[in-house]
Amino acid sequence: MTVNYNSEIEKTIKDYIELQEMSRLYTKKKNDLEKEYNKLLTNSNGEEKNYNLEQADKIYKTYREMTACEEQSRIADESFNEAENQLKEIGRILYEATIHAEISLPAINGSGPRTKSVMVSYSNGQVYIR
Repeated sequence: MTVNYNSEIEKTIKDYIELQEMSRLYTKKKNDLEKEYNKLLTNSNGEEKNYNLEQADKIYKTYREMTACEEQSRIADESFNEAENQLKEIGRILYEATIHAEISLPAINGSGPRTKSVMVSYSNGQVYIR
């Protein structure tokens, strides 16, 4: 018999892991788009910036994607910091104990859902997840 136990600590750990992964993903995507944007800008005809409509459209779309990823990255970073602060509070409440848990994580970036065995350690006000 499987018991579904809705743990606030499990949700906080899960949020921390997911938001950390999302933050990394958006930061990488933003950096890749920034490189692509800069590459597209340098591919002009001659010394003057002369683009045809197709090139200009591609530069514009890449720039818009880059700025959207930058915003998503900022939001993910802020949410990650909130989750980290919640984990630190849990650590203070538990007097810097260690938590062992099996955390179910949803699909991110094309990977399927998965279960991750984690150990959450607290030391001197810091949180470490392995």
